[in-house]
Amino acid sequence: MWANNQDSVFFCVALVVQAAAILSVVIARLGQRAENQVRYERFFFACLALVAAICLLATWTGIGSWMMNGVTLATMSLGATMDLGNTAPDTIF
Repeated sequence: MWANNQDSVFFCVALVVQAAAILSVVIARLGQRAENQVRYERFFFACLALVAAICLLATWTGIGSWMMNGVTLATMSLGATMDLGNTAPDTIF
């Protein structure tokens, strides 16, 4: 019973961290021109490290939620590299 309860607690903590991680991507991307950009980026990288640690811990302990954490890592990586600026090339004409 203790192991089952421990898995449930781990899963709930992982969900909260993942929600914060996805929120950090949105905040960091929407606040690109804000004066608090450095704070947003630090929050993003802290969440990235937490999700990576939880993913490794879930894989190491054999809990089945490792894939959910891996998907969050991939989503955060995509959000970090996504360019939301004007990418239209300058034209000669």
